[in-house]
Amino acid sequence: MVGHLVMNHLGTFNSKPGAPSPAWQQPNPTPPAFQSPAQVPASAVPMDDLARLFNTALVSTRDQSARDWMGEIQRLMETPAFHSLLTSIRHLARSQGTSEVSAAEEMIRTVRALDSVWRDYVFQEGLDRIKSSG
Repeated sequence: MVGHLVMNHLGTFNSKPGAPSPAWQQPNPTPPAFQSPAQVPASAVPMDDLARLFNTALVSTRDQSARDWMGEIQRLMETPAFHSLLTSIRHLARSQGTSEVSAAEEMIRTVRALDSVWRDYVFQEGLDRIKSSG
């Protein structure tokens, strides 16, 4: 049934015309009266409303500014740092006896791996601080 769904402008899913709507997408006709979270069993929470709310918030909080992708790429490619990367690729290819394509791919994989490890490390460090302060 998922193949029959399309995302609408609010970030929620609608069925294509003629396709049956999934049960989780049907609006909740009678929302429960206000109760504290401890009083509302998890099964009574209208998941379709929460999903709609979450998807709308996800889409509406996105950066709405238009980006000049080609301009950004051009500016980055004109920087001394980018030119240094190109020089490093050439140097790596010559020193390893490989093609410049292989050298560029190896450098990119290395930088991405470093970025990933550092991102995970900093994230974990933050979690550890939160756990130790609580």
